[in-house]
Amino acid sequence: MIRVKIFGTTVNLSYTVLPIIFIVWGVVTWLGWYWHPERGLGQSLLIGLVSTILLLVVEFGHPLAHSFSARFAGAPIDEIRIAADMPRTLYKDNDVTPSTHRMRALGGPIFNVMGLLVSSAIFATVSPNSIVREWMAWSAGGHGLLLLMSLVPLPPVDGGTILKWTLVAKGRTEREADKVVRWIDWILGGTVVTIGISLTFVKLWLVGLIFLGVGVIILAVTAGKLR
Repeated sequence: MIRVKIFGTTVNLSYTVLPIIFIVWGVVTWLGWYWHPERGLGQSLLIGLVSTILLLVVEFGHPLAHSFSARFAGAPIDEIRIAADMPRTLYKDNDVTPSTHRMRALGGPIFNVMGLLVSSAIFATVSPNSIVREWMAWSAGGHGLLLLMSLVPLPPVDGGTILKWTLVAKGRTEREADKVVRWIDWILGGTVVTIGISLTFVKLWLVGLIFLGVGVIILAVTAGKLR
């Protein structure tokens, strides 16, 4: 475990992250080489390394952005844990107002929105065949995907936190808000699974399996089987 302070926030980085980084680097490098067979191995590895670094900025910048929004809300993060699973922001004091809970949760999505806009703007202005355009495609794709994932209304992610405390701010009790979020998640998970099954029936195997996998994950989290 690597323990560091970043912008005044304690960050614990598990060594389990390192194999994943190398796997991502390998996959990104292989895809770049597959799409551009004229490149040599050294060039592909270097381009893939930069692409991987940009994806790491997406993944690790998200929880760090929460540290800024939490500090702005007056309830700083006590610790960020980054391991092989989803990065986690930990707070010792959760006895705060609904608006503070929401402000804490907004930092990551705001970071991804800004990253998506900047990456997309650069992508649109550089030469179509440039390496920078390729890098910005990875960056924009990473920011866009993480933004969508973070806004899914599941309890462990930002969307669930924002929805729950918005309901509380409108007069629901915490228990009532949790029930509403869980009800929405059951519907969402079932819908995504149904879409996945339908796509596999029309032989869109890859997209169908992706939807099916996401739907199963949503249902597993909703049922408390996955945390």
